[in-house]
Amino acid sequence: MIELSETKERIFDTFIEMTSELGYENVTVRDIGKKVGINPASIYYHYESKDKILEHVYEYYSTHYFDNRKPVDEMKELVETVGADEIVTAFARNYMSDDQKKYVRMILITKIVNMRLFQDRVANTMFHDNNANDAEYVIEILQHGIDIGRVYPDFDIDAFAGLIIGAMIALGIEAFAKPDYTVRQLNHEKRMHAMLSRLLATGLVSHTNI
Repeated sequence: MIELSETKERIFDTFIEMTSELGYENVTVRDIGKKVGINPASIYYHYESKDKILEHVYEYYSTHYFDNRKPVDEMKELVETVGADEIVTAFARNYMSDDQKKYVRMILITKIVNMRLFQDRVANTMFHDNNANDAEYVIEILQHGIDIGRVYPDFDIDAFAGLIIGAMIALGIEAFAKPDYTVRQLNHEKRMHAMLSRLLATGLVSHTNI
C-alpha cells in the first residue's frame, strides 16, 4: 500500500467521497482541488492523473477487502461447535472496525466498485475474483463440516455458498450506499440473515447425534 502524505490523503478521501456520490465521469481534478482547498495543478504533484487516483482506490480496496474475514481454521472450529445463526453471522462479515476512517473508505469504495462494474474491467474483475474467493472460503469451511460429520453430506454446500454470497452482494449494494450504515440496520437484512440461518440449520447434524 502506497504511503499517504497529509495532502495526498486529503485528495484520496475527497476523490472517494465525491466519486461515490457523483460518479467517476462527473468528478474533475478541478472539483477535487476546489474541495480540498488547493490549486488543481498541485494534485498532479501527488497523482499523475485522475485515473491514477482511481488505481490507488482499487489498490486500497484489494488490500483491505478481506481484513474482517475470520481465518479458515477459526471458522472450522466454529462449524464444529456453534449453531447456524452464529456461523452465518461469521460468514456475512462486514467492514465494521475501530478504525472509522478505514470503515468509511471501504463503504464508499464498495459503492464505487458497484457503480463501475459495467464500465471498468478492473472493477469487474476485482468484484468477480473477490466473490469467487468468498464462495471458495464458505465451501471449504462447510466441507470440513461434512468431513467431521457436523454437516449432512447431502447438504448442497455449493448452492448455499452461492446464496450467502449473493445475499452479501444484494444487501451490500443498498447498505453501503451510506457511510452511516450499521450492521443489521435494514429490516430485509435481518430477514435474509434469518432465512440463511434456517437453511443452514437444516444441514447441521445436532451435537447429540454426532
